[in-house]
Amino acid sequence: MDRETPSGGVAPIEDRRRSPRVAVAWNVTLENDGGVQWAGEMIGLGPFGVKVRVETEESSLSEGSIVRLQFSPPDGKFPTPMSVKGMVWRTDPDGLVIVFLDLNAHAFLRMKSLVKTLLKEPA
Repeated sequence: MDRETPSGGVAPIEDRRRSPRVAVAWNVTLENDGGVQWAGEMIGLGPFGVKVRVETEESSLSEGSIVRLQFSPPDGKFPTPMSVKGMVWRTDPDGLVIVFLDLNAHAFLRMKSLVKTLLKEPA
């Protein structure tokens, strides 16, 4: 992404992310505190959050919404899906950016390991 400089030129915006992200295509279920569920597709993963594509017209999920995400990473390490609490940080045209809340150390290390492994895999 570029931005205009005071002199009228264009300069790249540096990526200020705390950690790398990886593109994925995993099924995910989101559930709010009221028990309403939405099916979606996780399209981006990082150790601190995810990007999820859902039908936003149907979802009524907006910035600040608290959800529980359930998904099964294909790492084969656990037979049960991961269940992670998150908050919708922002809504983009291509999906919801959700940051993880209350992620314990074990789950964080698993996410970090998944991202690292996926980044090493050939496209």
